[in-house]
Amino acid sequence: MADLRRTSRLNRALAVGAAGALAVGLSVLTPATASAAHNDAFPPKANSAWVYDTAQPGTWVDAISAYNARAGAGHALNQVYSYGTDMEMYCPDNDGTRCTAGDLYSFYTEAGGGPARTAAYYDAFAAADPGSFTISPIIDGRTDANGYLQGFNELSPSLAAEFADKVAAQACADPHVDGIQFDLEPFDVSTKNGQYFFYLQLAKDFAGQHAGNPADDPYGCVEVDHPRGRFYSVFTFAEAIRPGTESAANVGDILSTYGNGYLMDSLYDLSDAPAGTLNNLDDYTSAARREAGNTKQWANRLHIRYGFGIPASASAHEFTTCTEGPDAVGSCEPDASGATGYPMLSYTQAAVAAIRLSGAVHDPRYIGTAMWDFGDDVSWNGLSFAPAPASSDVLDYLATSLPGSQNPGVARGPR
Repeated sequence: MADLRRTSRLNRALAVGAAGALAVGLSVLTPATASAAHNDAFPPKANSAWVYDTAQPGTWVDAISAYNARAGAGHALNQVYSYGTDMEMYCPDNDGTRCTAGDLYSFYTEAGGGPARTAAYYDAFAAADPGSFTISPIIDGRTDANGYLQGFNELSPSLAAEFADKVAAQACADPHVDGIQFDLEPFDVSTKNGQYFFYLQLAKDFAGQHAGNPADDPYGCVEVDHPRGRFYSVFTFAEAIRPGTESAANVGDILSTYGNGYLMDSLYDLSDAPAGTLNNLDDYTSAARREAGNTKQWANRLHIRYGFGIPASASAHEFTTCTEGPDAVGSCEPDASGATGYPMLSYTQAAVAAIRLSGAVHDPRYIGTAMWDFGDDVSWNGLSFAPAPASSDVLDYLATSLPGSQNPGVARGPR
C-alpha cells in the first residue's frame, strides 16, 4: 500500500518534472506571543498541502492565495510541501552492503530545480513575514523492485549517516528551507537499519550538532533566521508506532532525540488492495477513524508530534474516477457494491470527521492537517485518478472545516 502511493507520487513528479508543496500562513503575532509560540511549538504547527508545479515554479500560488482569501480563522494554509528533489542510490547489483559514498546522490540543486520551486513559494507567501509561512520541500526516493529502499535499509550506520550529511548540506544551504518532508516509502524503522541511522543523523545535522557539538555546524543548519535549526517529517501510517514494537521505540528515537521531527500520518490510500481498487465510503470511514484514533493515542505514548494528510483530491484508492491507460499495470476495480467512484467531498468530510473524533485538534502534540493536493495529475503505472487538483466544492468545505492545530508556532525568530 505504501509502495503504491509512493510510486504514484514519483510517477507524478517524473511526469511533470517537479512536484510541489503546500503553502502555510500564520496569523500575525505580537512579539510576546511570537516568542511564546516559538518556545513552545517546534517543529512549528501548520495547515499544509502538497502542491505539484507543472509549467513553472509557483504554479499553484494563485490557487493557494484564493483558498486562503476565503478560509476562516484556523483553516488557512500556512505551510508548503514543495517538491524539492529525490535521493538515489546506484550501488553494485542494488546491494546496499556494497555501497560506497560515491553511489549515494541527493539532487536538491539549482540544476534539479528544487531551490527555484522553494523560492517561488517563499517569495509569494513568506518573504513579507519570514517565519509566519514555512517552506518544507519534499525529498522522495526511487523504489525500484528489489532496489532503492532495500539497499537503503542495508546501508551501514556510517554510510547512512554520510548520506544524511549530503542531504543536510544541500537543504541547509538554502535559506528559504525551514524543514524537509521525507517521502521515502515504505517507511520502515522496525530495526535499527539504514533508514534509522539516516534519520537519526539527519536530525542531528538539522539541530546543528553534526559532530555532537553545537559549535560544530558545518552545514549552517542553525543560523540567525533558523535559531532552532531545521525540522523534518516522515510520511507513514500508525502501524509504525504501535505500542510495544521496536518500530515505535525507533520512531521515538529519530523524531525526539533532537526535538525536530514529526510524523505525518496518511488518512488516504487506506486499503491493502492493489492500486486502482476503490475504497468504498463505509470502509474508508471506519479505516480513517481507526487510523486517526490510533495515531493520536500512540503518538502521545511516545511523546512525539504528528499530523494528518487527508484526501482533498484523488488517491489510488479514494477517487471519483479511475482511467486505465493503454500500458497500465493493473486495472480500475469497483468496490463490492459495483460502484466505480464516489464524490471526493465525501472522502474529505469523512477524514475531517475522523480527525475531530480522535480529539487531535485539542492535542498540544498535533502539528496540523495537510491536504492532498494541488496538482493536475494523480497516476500510478498507467492508472489515472480524478479529481485532481482538489475541486472547488472540497476547497469550499475545507475553508470552513479544515481541522487545524492550536497555537501555531513560528520557524524563525531571535536566538
